[in-house]
Amino acid sequence: MNKKLALALSLVLTIALLLSSAAVAEDLPKVLYFGQAYAGTALDMQISTNSGTASIADLVTESLIRFDDNNELQPILLTKLPDVSEDGLVYSFELKEGVYFTDGTELHSSDVKFTLERLFNPDTHAGSTSFFTMIEGSTAILKGEATELSGFETVDDYHFNITLEFPFAPFVKNMATSYADIFPEKATTEAGKQWGLSTNLIGTGPYKVKENDDSTEVVLIKNENYHGGEVLLDEIHFIYYDNADTKLLAYENGDIDVSDLPASQLLQYQSLYPDEVHPYNPPGTYFVHLNLKNEYLADINVRKAISLAINREELIDTILNGSGIPATSFLNYKIPGHDDSLGVYEYDPDQARQLLADAGYTEPITLNAEVREGDALTITAVQGYLQEVGINLNISIVDSATWTSDRSAGNIEVTSLSWNALFPDGDSQFYTYFYSTAAAGRSVFYASEEFDQLLDNGRLNTNEDERAELYRQADYLFSREDYVAIPLYYPQNNYLAKPHVIGFELPNLIFHFWNTDVDAAASAAVHGN
Repeated sequence: MNKKLALALSLVLTIALLLSSAAVAEDLPKVLYFGQAYAGTALDMQISTNSGTASIADLVTESLIRFDDNNELQPILLTKLPDVSEDGLVYSFELKEGVYFTDGTELHSSDVKFTLERLFNPDTHAGSTSFFTMIEGSTAILKGEATELSGFETVDDYHFNITLEFPFAPFVKNMATSYADIFPEKATTEAGKQWGLSTNLIGTGPYKVKENDDSTEVVLIKNENYHGGEVLLDEIHFIYYDNADTKLLAYENGDIDVSDLPASQLLQYQSLYPDEVHPYNPPGTYFVHLNLKNEYLADINVRKAISLAINREELIDTILNGSGIPATSFLNYKIPGHDDSLGVYEYDPDQARQLLADAGYTEPITLNAEVREGDALTITAVQGYLQEVGINLNISIVDSATWTSDRSAGNIEVTSLSWNALFPDGDSQFYTYFYSTAAAGRSVFYASEEFDQLLDNGRLNTNEDERAELYRQADYLFSREDYVAIPLYYPQNNYLAKPHVIGFELPNLIFHFWNTDVDAAASAAVHGN
């Protein structure tokens, strides 16, 4: 065989192998494996308020509107964002035609009406009604005085109006949350109490539930008839892990492709997998929570001394391994109303000691902190700072159920936590926690007519620039004059993702995989499928 012929045959063989490999790659399913903690709730976002539940449910059920990966509002089941009347009370919606639930029924206005009425039905035990109680007639249903929502007007199968009891500027944003996911009336009614359990979750989303044992794993598969266009993945496996160490070991072993990464293990994994660690900044604030009914914390001098005693930069650099941005206001820098002109809260332990002495506290005072395990590291650091200025902080670590119960009862003196907004709006970060009628149920007991009025005005005003100014003023009053809570930092969280994961973005705490793809061949090599 001459050299030219041999070379030609070699090229033909090489091309054939490449084409064969490409064909095999095209036949490989695109599968993503994600590890997370089990939320312990059904995949029913009217009942659950857990971000882990939302990461699954929001791929199956959709809200009329949602925030995209850039935190911008976009219509999903609507032809456009709703029109609003001049008085800010009536919102007019137009559904897309030809949108089908995965049971084959078409989405109609009646499904939206049913979904909202189910939300307010006392038998549902919904955990998110406060996001929607401005809708006319909602309170009557919650009280058992009505079964139909008087503020919902059905025009036809694709047009409906929602009337509010009072102007509420963030209403459209609230309707873009997971709590407003739309359910099919027929399927939901037939499932009854089993809705959200096993495979009893049907929606209009890009995926549908194939398997769900309600304790260890949920498997979603592609909705071939999705109204929103091409669905990138064939399957998504949500695998539950009891603790972070087990989950991270599963990541190292190649059992999962994506996982969150605790700050305490950031340096370790940056060393092991430097190209697989990805930071992101949710629109939230980590703060020290104070109970103003406590005899010491009722004194603003004590509260200000606590703030002055804490070195935020040092806390982030040492305890958090750099995973955070020192706070300059309570509102996160991604939220309108955050004041860019302010510096980091001052660190001055000498001034803190002087404030305590001037207030008559010449001997150390003692406060009691109750935290969940995930907050123990930060509150222990705070304990050290406070001890330096004459404040003893006793720390108790409790489970989430105990913490939630004690907080609701008003029994927590001091705790620490991250309060993350579902969307970038000052109302979301302030109202449900610190407005006077809500503050008692959060063990805060802050009651300021001026603060309340600023928040009320923010809800009524539909001009976003003016609303931002109102929240800026509220923030300054709250955190730099009254020292109601002590902002520490804006979290920088981290997650791990294998190199074959493509296009994943994380704008908040919910791991949505709407636009995520995988390199099928590389994934198959890792998982052996």
